[in-house]
Amino acid sequence: MSTSAGDGGEAGQDFARVWTILAHVVTPTTFVAAIMMYFGAVRTNTMYSRLGVDQSLLGLSFQEYVVRSVSLAIEPLILILVLAFLAPSLHAWLLRAASGHLTAMRRLVAAMAVLGLAGVAVGVAGMADQVRLPRYAVPFSLGLGVLLLVSCASLHQRCHPGRTGSPTHRLVRRTSCAALLLVLLLWTVTEAAEQRGVNEAHAYRLYPGAMHSAVVYSARRLQLEGSGIKETPLPDPQAMYRYRYTGLRLLLQSNQRYFLLPACWSADPWARAIALPVSEGLRLEFSVLKLPPDCPA
Repeated sequence: MSTSAGDGGEAGQDFARVWTILAHVVTPTTFVAAIMMYFGAVRTNTMYSRLGVDQSLLGLSFQEYVVRSVSLAIEPLILILVLAFLAPSLHAWLLRAASGHLTAMRRLVAAMAVLGLAGVAVGVAGMADQVRLPRYAVPFSLGLGVLLLVSCASLHQRCHPGRTGSPTHRLVRRTSCAALLLVLLLWTVTEAAEQRGVNEAHAYRLYPGAMHSAVVYSARRLQLEGSGIKETPLPDPQAMYRYRYTGLRLLLQSNQRYFLLPACWSADPWARAIALPVSEGLRLEFSVLKLPPDCPA
């Protein structure tokens, strides 16, 4: 008996050491930065792919993805941090209350178990396409159900102190639950970011005037084609730029390229995105006024 107990204690210490090392390697700041970068990358790549620009052409850096996610990820991050701040205190209060109010706590544990099982069941049904749910609702339902079941198990052990398991078993279970919740969190972030990217691309289709208009001057003829694009040869033969192209909208400038769309691209099913290199043979002018394009009928 003593040998097995010692083995369990040593195993528990080993798991504790591994957990401590991981906590030092993956700091909260690194975790938040990684979540924001991932959120920005998924949202940005989804949006531009819907607008006709492959993500491999963007060449955005880690910092650019993080900056692009700030306005979108700040609210979910605040909610996660508030929950992480309040959850330990709430859980500790429930554990203390379980010692003095066993009957009420057992009823609460039963209710939490029912809600947790319902959340997991709804999430599994959504994964199997048996229930129509928003894409981000499936991992959210699973995560909420797992969190309730984990809290329910902890309170159940406090209400029944004679049924506690070994420290190693508890540590493995908590570590597995934490890893599962992290995966579900990443899944939720992915679905929410993809949906945000789809919504923004759709908004550009409905309101093409939301993008800055651009005028391209070129030393040579570019043969730009698209609904609303107008080519105008300039009369001065000695001018540095001989051609002017109007009817363009700026998507972004990245990776030594300008990514443009025809102003009336939303009305043309065959419209294509345009990538122009940053070079001395081109000059681009942008308008602050975001006016709706004058598209041909």
